[in-house]
Amino acid sequence: MQDERTDWLLGELNKAYRRARLGKTKTPQVVEFDKVAKVELAALAREIHGRTYTPRPSTAFIVNRPVKREIFAADFRDRVVHHFLFNQVNPWWDARFIEDNYSCRKGKGTLYGIRRLDHHIRSVSRNYTRPAYVLKLDLQGYFMSLDRKKLYSRAVWGLDRQFPDRGYAYQICKFLWKVIIFNDPLKDVLLSCPRTAWKGLPPSKSLFRQPKGRGIAIGNLTSQLLSNIYLDQLDRFVTLELGFRHYGRYVDDFYIVSTGKSQLVTAMRNIEQYLEMQLRLKLHPYKRHLQECHRGISFLGAVVYPYRMHAGKRLKCNLLAALSSPDCSRETEASYRGLVKHFRHSRLLSSLDHLDSRGGGC
Repeated sequence: MQDERTDWLLGELNKAYRRARLGKTKTPQVVEFDKVAKVELAALAREIHGRTYTPRPSTAFIVNRPVKREIFAADFRDRVVHHFLFNQVNPWWDARFIEDNYSCRKGKGTLYGIRRLDHHIRSVSRNYTRPAYVLKLDLQGYFMSLDRKKLYSRAVWGLDRQFPDRGYAYQICKFLWKVIIFNDPLKDVLLSCPRTAWKGLPPSKSLFRQPKGRGIAIGNLTSQLLSNIYLDQLDRFVTLELGFRHYGRYVDDFYIVSTGKSQLVTAMRNIEQYLEMQLRLKLHPYKRHLQECHRGISFLGAVVYPYRMHAGKRLKCNLLAALSSPDCSRETEASYRGLVKHFRHSRLLSSLDHLDSRGGGC
């Protein structure tokens, strides 16, 4: 029986390894891991089976686009474990998530979320023939505010339902959730950029400024999944308990569309109370917007107007800045141009062509 279990574990780690290295085969960590992959995967299987696995130090750095963020990148060996755990539990959770949870899910994403907002507005307003309102809300320092004990409890809640037999896969996943969620990313952390790069980053967006037991690292596959797992509770509160059908969320940005303005004001108060009492989260005090839908609704880098969608200001600025850089890759250019084509884009594409003619583009 033990051989069957360890053979299964090693086989699943091999699948996770192949998935984790996709698109990264030339990065130094992956190149080094590839040389000893067979030995490392066997060692990982032994450590996980024997419950002795511990993550290696992460690398922290700052990115400035699309907004300034603190990223903790796990060692590639640990990323293999993240992919293993994701492969085991994500199918169950993904089948449970509501349709309008757009973040980090296959077949969804930002463009899908923008189109769904347009769909909801058209549905509620009867194609802009009657007044409708959009309430947009954001969570303050979401990833850094997460209570790890409550997060672990929710992850195990899912395991209890996914694996009612409490078998080997259940025990392994429960062990790994505990290790990953309660791992301290600050321990022996490596900095790949100077500490001055953190200047200007709000305390609510840095793990270095959080109390013990709060916050998870941005940048890991498991963090993206955990984000959806935790806020699945919010999704169900809004759609089932408050009864709003026209709702959508991307990470910690979410909206409700309704014909009743006062109804949305009441909903905001109920949501705020639920977040603070049940999830120990707070709405961002300066990112609460309630407006008529015909005025243009900004969401995920686009602005949804009646019968058309435009690229948002941030997307335009980031696009032009990226394509003006001599380091811009062809893949980045193709990605931006492909995204822009889904919006009213003639003027913006003219700007890009002007950059290319000056030699400032990719």
